[in-house]
Amino acid sequence: MEEDLNTSYIGLREDLIEHIEGSNLNVLDVGCATGTNGSYLLDKQIAKCVVGVEFDEFMSKKASEKYDKVFTGDLNSNLFVQSIITQDTKFDYIIFGDILEHLISPLDVLKSFKVLLKDTGSVIISVPNIAHIELFIQVFIKGTWPKNKRGIFDKTHLRWFTKKDIKQLVVDADLKVDLYVPKLRSRDAVGSKFGFWTKALRLIKKDWVTFQHIIVCSHG
Repeated sequence: MEEDLNTSYIGLREDLIEHIEGSNLNVLDVGCATGTNGSYLLDKQIAKCVVGVEFDEFMSKKASEKYDKVFTGDLNSNLFVQSIITQDTKFDYIIFGDILEHLISPLDVLKSFKVLLKDTGSVIISVPNIAHIELFIQVFIKGTWPKNKRGIFDKTHLRWFTKKDIKQLVVDADLKVDLYVPKLRSRDAVGSKFGFWTKALRLIKKDWVTFQHIIVCSHG
């Protein structure tokens, strides 16, 4: 049921699509959920073709009402990955919006999908930052590793990234980092505000209050 969906997964990712430039583009939305991002791009005529990849069957069905095509399956399956990358379409942009941290081998998937990227295309990636101050609070002060429905401690995460780690992943995939943007948040909770001490942390070391890493990369 749509009302049961995690709102963290289905909202418009303005922080990602703001890095998409041009019109009449081909866009591959990996982890497309219900298709909010692609619908926006199509409505604004930024994209002429949007293809999605989604694990959840219900969300995939919703996205397929708007997208040109949606592949439904598990990116941890090499057979499923191969079924996607053997298509003929090449893309101006490939979006991995908080997807790589859910994969057994994010490097293999990123390298595989690179064959679908046009020579002049870009990959837009976002992943949570495990080096956020929230890690210190939860692990070292509270003595626990939370298993949450969303955020830094999403219980479905299989991989964790610092800024150095995600940049190295991009390099290992033979891509180059064109832009790095830290998405700041004082705590893991949605809507958390910067108080005195978190403002101080932001001045001392921005990485400690970086909630997500956003990277735009291209062929190396």
